Amino acid sequence: MTDFGGMGGVAGGRPRCPEDLFESACERAFGEKLRAEHADGTDSQGGFYRNNCLGCRLWGSLANVDWMHGEEHFASYSFRAAGDLIAAIVGAGDYMDWYCSANHGTPYDDIVEGLAKEGWRPLPPTPEGA
Repeated sequence: MTDFGGMGGVAGGRPRCPEDLFESACERAFGEKLRAEHADGTDSQGGFYRNNCLGCRLWGSLANVDWMHGEEHFASYSFRAAGDLIAAIVGAGDYMDWYCSANHGTPYDDIVEGLAKEGWRPLPPTPEGA
């Protein structure tokens, strides 16, 4: 079993980790469009729940959501780690550019579809107290 993700919070950003299977899946599924949105400023409306850009939906789909590939690979990202991943794919900024940019914990349909093509699926949320 392999776990990907983490706590995150790298000030100033971090490079993408090509050995991380989940990061690589996100790169293939969303990288080109994330970079295009960043280049044209689509992702630059600041503030909580700022807009419906792809990066925002990706953040909301990663933060506090468990993802599974097959029966042996898992990915789970904190609020900061989700932002780290997006900034690493975009190649600019850091986790704070994405922190709380969308509702968290509920995967958006287009993100689920994109990652399903890469073999990843979100796990149902664990009930509180379980």
